[in-house]
Amino acid sequence: MTCRKYSQYSKGIIICLVYLLLTLLPILCLGLSGRGFETGILNARRLGLMINSLIIAFFTAAVCLLVAVFASLRIHAGFRSPRIRAGSNSPRIHTGSQRRPLLRWYFLLLAPVPPYIYALSYMNLLRFLGRIFPEVLRYRMTGIFPCVAVETFVYLPFACAAALAALDQVDEKEWSAALVFDSADHVFFKVILPKQLPWLLAIGAVIFVLSVMDYSIPSLFQVNVYSMEIFSDYSAAGQSVHSLYLSLPLMITAAAVIILSFLPLKNISETMKANAGIRPVYSPALRAAGGAAVVLTLLQILLPLISFIPYILKPDAEIVSALEELWNSCLSGLIAVLLLTLPAAAMALLLASDDPFGKLCKPIIWLTAVLPLCVPGVLTGIGVLKLFSSTPLYVLRTGVFFPAVGLAIRYLPFAALIQYGCYLRIDRARIRAAALLQPRTGSAFTRVLLPSMAPGLIISGIVVFLLTLGDVGTSLVLMTAGREPMSVKIYNYLHYGSSEKVTYFCLMQMAVCIAFMGAVYFLLARPRFTGSSGPEN
Repeated sequence: MTCRKYSQYSKGIIICLVYLLLTLLPILCLGLSGRGFETGILNARRLGLMINSLIIAFFTAAVCLLVAVFASLRIHAGFRSPRIRAGSNSPRIHTGSQRRPLLRWYFLLLAPVPPYIYALSYMNLLRFLGRIFPEVLRYRMTGIFPCVAVETFVYLPFACAAALAALDQVDEKEWSAALVFDSADHVFFKVILPKQLPWLLAIGAVIFVLSVMDYSIPSLFQVNVYSMEIFSDYSAAGQSVHSLYLSLPLMITAAAVIILSFLPLKNISETMKANAGIRPVYSPALRAAGGAAVVLTLLQILLPLISFIPYILKPDAEIVSALEELWNSCLSGLIAVLLLTLPAAAMALLLASDDPFGKLCKPIIWLTAVLPLCVPGVLTGIGVLKLFSSTPLYVLRTGVFFPAVGLAIRYLPFAALIQYGCYLRIDRARIRAAALLQPRTGSAFTRVLLPSMAPGLIISGIVVFLLTLGDVGTSLVLMTAGREPMSVKIYNYLHYGSSEKVTYFCLMQMAVCIAFMGAVYFLLARPRFTGSSGPEN
């Protein structure tokens, strides 16, 4: 083993150990404080709760992936202006590179919007339809169906983004050659879709895990799930160790899904193509399916906006009082982003490493990065509470720093994966050239790599900040008296039935999300984000 490879191997081990320590330290603290494993965790009632959780998560992930496949197909083929068309059934091919329209990422506009906003939008829509069809309110206000419908809208943008990113990585030459010998429909299902599968399986696993860990949406629609049992058990008994043991069936299930789904993604580290010019002409049936999927992505944006319009013209006095809660949420989210940016960037670089020695360890690195996703947010909060209660840092319990630490631990894996996706858009050839020609150690990093990573760091910071604003599970455990975050305030109001007042709070959060996502779109529009030097990329 050469000194250079040994140094890279050592750095990789250090990054993985630090990452695992940061993400799993609260859980380890809970485990070490226990006397031993408790039996009788699963009984008939809890088994039923687990089945409810699995049903909601499975159908949510399945519907999201199905819609994402056809929506990405239609968006990828539709947002291009052909220069040459060889025939009615022939692929349309561009003669040169072309800037990708930023408009085709429209579905990400409300991606970080908290789930309860979609739940309230669903309720508002049903109330409106109930005036015409009263039976709608009777059958669609509670149960598993509204849970799946709402969570599908919540996670659909992420599924579409992964599917479209996968199409961006398909080799254009391979696609063109296949279109010469077969129709566009057959080429898509036989050649292109198999190349999308690693991305689809990965995002499907993330959606499944996020859904199975969430209890906020099911509880709003009166569906008992297993994750709610963890919070209820801790609230009733206050035994943090028992909450850990109670979480084990959920975490083992999530870990199995993550391991099976993410391993095919371990070999993807190539830079995304920047000059894809293929525009296949699909059959009317496939185009219709793609159009229907695109309508659903548009509905995901329009539903919250339209359902809240009647309330915009009726300002409420409590909107002023909610500014303090919004400020508390923003401050905690900002501190959390500052805490997690550096370790997330290190893990993202390790994931995207193209070193031959590193490829041998790719499965281990990938599992290290994604397995912390299997920890429920409420358990992270309980672990942080237990960890800090036995140290002098417990004096920070009265401020916003305490919940910020829990949020940083909870969303560190999300930040790493987002930065990894951004890193794939960087021109890797420039980084290799800078590493070979660097005049001194560290020069290539500070002058080439770091400026290229800056847009991705900012984007991941913005997205994670918005995700922390809507967090309920971790914030509900770690919030302090007088420091109630906006997400918990909205969640409580929804349970009380004050939908009209809570609408104003949701509008405030939506305004923040739209403003920050506008900044993300601005960064995506910059040629520097792709790491290319030409304006056409």
